[in-house]
Amino acid sequence: MKKKLLPIALATGIMFSGAGQAFGATGSDIIDTGDNYLGTPYQYGAPVGSTSSFDCSSYTVTVFKKHGITLPRTSSAQANVGTTVSKSNLKVGDLLFYDTNFNGVINHVAIYAGNGKMLGAQSSTGVAFTDAFSPYYWGDRFVKAKRVLKSEVPKSETPDISVHTVQSGDTLWDISMKYNTSVSKLKSLNNLSSNTIYVGQKLKVSGTSSTSTSSKTHTVKPGDTLWDISIKYGTTVSKLKEVNNLSSNTIYPGQTFKIPN
Repeated sequence: MKKKLLPIALATGIMFSGAGQAFGATGSDIIDTGDNYLGTPYQYGAPVGSTSSFDCSSYTVTVFKKHGITLPRTSSAQANVGTTVSKSNLKVGDLLFYDTNFNGVINHVAIYAGNGKMLGAQSSTGVAFTDAFSPYYWGDRFVKAKRVLKSEVPKSETPDISVHTVQSGDTLWDISMKYNTSVSKLKSLNNLSSNTIYVGQKLKVSGTSSTSTSSKTHTVKPGDTLWDISIKYGTTVSKLKEVNNLSSNTIYPGQTFKIPN
């Protein structure tokens, strides 16, 4: 039996569906697979599928693929999938992203292994466990963490919302492929009733549709204001306007509003 180098806490995993995909992968499953490659040398641009050498993102692609989880090829693209989680809520199996050049571009990814450690492919060590937030290097370069193993957004976290500006020739299908989502989700996020989009249009491409957070409605009565309604339901005027696509504070009797949870 293989000796483990550090204790790994269990983490709850996502239940994936689809041909060839694993069900119920956990954080400990990911680390158990990942440390099979300890000591494997680093090679920038290492081809995905090769296990004789890795760069940081080919390593994460390979490890997660063993459990039926498909990740984009590069660290910057991987940073756009899953759910953003804070450092205080990290679980084993979360992806950690870094900007090693301080130029605003993510260029390194590793897997959180618990106890402040990460497992990943580094140019200096190859595949190894490292202090994820070392004050002498990684701590200053940490950007964010993403969770791809959990099917539900943690209640304490906010879905990561990205925006795509439509370019000439773009279609909803093209955009859905670029951001690893679906046309139906794009339409739901942006309240689109057709597939027609136009150059310069800004589209939300990830996160949760604002309409999906509403479970009740309010019918405006004479004298009501957005401020009154927000206080009654424990929300804010800005959230009311966002959920109901309002561009001003003007409302009228008989109008029905969605109330955000």
